[in-house]
Amino acid sequence: MSIVGLNHLARDLEHAAGLRERFDGAPDEVLAAYTLTADECDAVRQRDAAWLLAAGMNPVALRNLMVSLGVAHDAMYPDGLLDEAAPRRGGA
Repeated sequence: MSIVGLNHLARDLEHAAGLRERFDGAPDEVLAAYTLTADECDAVRQRDAAWLLAAGMNPVALRNLMVSLGVAHDAMYPDGLLDEAAPRRGGA
């Protein structure tokens, strides 16, 4: 887990002017500026809060990231999803 990279991404999407709009238009370009694994990039693109949490992302930073990406609080962890949230991308 690239804790620092994910935390910086969460902070920047919330506070850096225009970054959210750039992410919406070219997510790969924005994600390339951060030290993230391919699985982490996939999870961010897919707004997979359960995977990121299970992989070790700080819950507060994760909430900020998801809200910045337009995910409503009640949609972050659909019923039963956390029970199945063990990291599973690329054998992680």
